[in-house]
Amino acid sequence: MWTSFRISFMTMVLFLGLLAMIEPAPASGGYPCEGDLLEIMFAPESRTRLVKGSPTDLSTDATADLDGVLGSLDWYRWSRISQVGEEELDRIRSRGEKNSGLPLYDLNNIYHLRIPPGQDIWDLAKQLESLAGIHRARPVPLPVKPPLPSDYQPQQKYLDPGNFTPTGIDAEFAWNYPGGNGWGITVCDLEYNWNYNHADVTKGAGSQINADVVDPGYGPDHGTAVIGEMVADDNGWGITGICHKAELMTCGTFFGVPTPSWNVPGALAVAIANLQPGDVILLENQWDYSGQEDFVPIEWWTDYYPSPQTYNAVYAAIQTAVANGIHVVETGGNGEGDSGTISWYGDSGAIVVGAGGAYPGGTWTEGDLQKLSFSTYGPRFDLQGWGEDVVTTGFGDLYGSEGPDYYFTSQFSGTSAAGPIVAGAVAACSGFWKANVSSTPASPSYLRDLLKSTGTPQVTPPAGNIGPRPNLRAALEAIGVSDVPTGGMPSSQVVLQQNYPNPLNPETRITFSIQKPGYVKLTIHDASGRRVETLLDGHLEEGTHHVTWDGRNASGGQVSSGVYFYRLETGNISETKSMVLVK
Repeated sequence: MWTSFRISFMTMVLFLGLLAMIEPAPASGGYPCEGDLLEIMFAPESRTRLVKGSPTDLSTDATADLDGVLGSLDWYRWSRISQVGEEELDRIRSRGEKNSGLPLYDLNNIYHLRIPPGQDIWDLAKQLESLAGIHRARPVPLPVKPPLPSDYQPQQKYLDPGNFTPTGIDAEFAWNYPGGNGWGITVCDLEYNWNYNHADVTKGAGSQINADVVDPGYGPDHGTAVIGEMVADDNGWGITGICHKAELMTCGTFFGVPTPSWNVPGALAVAIANLQPGDVILLENQWDYSGQEDFVPIEWWTDYYPSPQTYNAVYAAIQTAVANGIHVVETGGNGEGDSGTISWYGDSGAIVVGAGGAYPGGTWTEGDLQKLSFSTYGPRFDLQGWGEDVVTTGFGDLYGSEGPDYYFTSQFSGTSAAGPIVAGAVAACSGFWKANVSSTPASPSYLRDLLKSTGTPQVTPPAGNIGPRPNLRAALEAIGVSDVPTGGMPSSQVVLQQNYPNPLNPETRITFSIQKPGYVKLTIHDASGRRVETLLDGHLEEGTHHVTWDGRNASGGQVSSGVYFYRLETGNISETKSMVLVK
C-alpha cells in the first residue's frame, strides 16, 4: 500500500505556479501533463522517420492509420524527441545490440505530437494507443519538482571509511589509486537547476550538452548540490567531490523549442550520443506514480497508479545506454512505498538507489545504514547512499554570506542526495578499472554486482530493501589491487613542456614526458574552460611523447583566434599550460 506525503505549502505554491505557465491535463488523466503535447512510441518492428514533417514508416505500415485519428484536428505538428541525428541513434542501437546480444528499441521511433489546446488529450492518447502501429501514446508529463532537503550536519563524512560510524564509502582510500578519483571517466547529470558559476564546481561551466534548456522554476540549487557531491574541486577549500577528477556533463530534461517540455527520454538520447563505454549517467528526476508525491524511479515514466510498469520511452533509453556500456544510476524516489507491491516490467540494467540513514536521533529516527522512512524500497533496489545530512554545494544554509556562487549546505537529503554518492562510487571503480586493469571498460552489470557484493550491508529493521552502501576499499580489493601507493605519481615524474610554436598558426606541437607507463589524457580547452578537443585518451609507455594540434575542435571545425589551454592528466595529477592561436 502506498502512503502519500503531506503536500507542504511551498510545494503547493510551486506547483500552482507551474500550472499557471503550462496548461494542465484534463481531470480524466493519470498524471499532471502538458495539455497539448503527446509522446508517441511507434511499434518496435517499424522504422519510422520524419519525412517532410510527418512520420513515415520505411519498413511496415505503422503510420497508416494516423489520419483516421488526427483528421478531425485543425492542425498538428510532429517533431523528433531528440536533437541527436538519426544516423547516430542508429549507430548507438547497432553497437548496443552487438555488445549485449539483445534487441533494442529504436529511439528514432519516438516522437512528440503537438495538438491544438483545449482537446481531451487523454482521450486522444487512448485512440492513438489503440492503433496497431503504435506501441504507446501518452501525454508529456510536467516536470516533477526536486524533493527539498532538510536538517543540518556540517560534516562531509560520506567520504570516510566503511568501518566508521556513520558509514562512508571510503572515497579517500580510492583516491590513492590512479583512476580511483574518477579520472578518465565522464559523469552526466540529467535533471535541471544548476548554478554553472559556483566557485567550487568549476567543471560546471560549459558542461551542458543539449540546447534550448530551461529550468522549470525550482531554483538553481538542486543540480548544484548533486554535481558538487561528485565533482566539486579538490582545491583545499569548500568540499571535494567523490570523483573530483571525472569530467562533467549536464543534460537538462526540460528543453525544446519553441516551447520547452519535460523530455527525459530525449535527454537520455543526447547523453548516450555524447558518452563512451565506462561513463556514468545519473538520473536525478523521479516519477510521481500516484500524483500524490509517491515518487518511484523515473523508469516508470508515464505509468500511473494502479497500472504496472510497462515498456516506456525512458525504460527503452536506459536499456540502450546500458547496452552501450554506459553505467546508469537512478534515484529510487522519496515515496515511502514498497516497490515490491507493484509490478515492474523487468530489469532495465540501471542501478536503483535508496536513501539510508547516517545519524541516529536526527531529523529521521533511523540510524546508520537503515532505510529512512521516506525512501521507496523493494527487491529491485540495488544500493543505498546517504539520504540525510549531506554536505555539498548550493542552498546556503551552511555558508551563504558571499552569495550563490559560494553557497554550501549541510542538509541535502533524500534519494536525490543518495544518487550522486552511488554514481561517484561507480565512477571511481570505472576510472580505476580503466587506469589499472584494461582500456576495455568494465560492464555495467559487472560493476553493479561488484558494488552490491562488496558493499556495507543494510541494517534492519526497519524492513524494506534498499541494498548495501558502496565500500570502495572492498570493491577495489575485489578487482585485485595491492600495495596501495601513498599518492599518485609525483608531479616530478610528469613533465609538460610549452607548445611550439606559440603563438600557433595553423598548428603546434605539444611535448610531454612520463616516467612510468599509465593512462594519459591530453585535452584542449577554450578560455571559458570548455573542452574543445581530446588529443589523447589511452595507455602510453614511459618516455617522451609528441602530439600535434591543428587548431580544430572535436567536430573538425577551425576554432577562432584566442587563448587556449592544454591539460595533461595521468594518475592522480594534472598539469596545464596556455597557448595563443593567431590567424
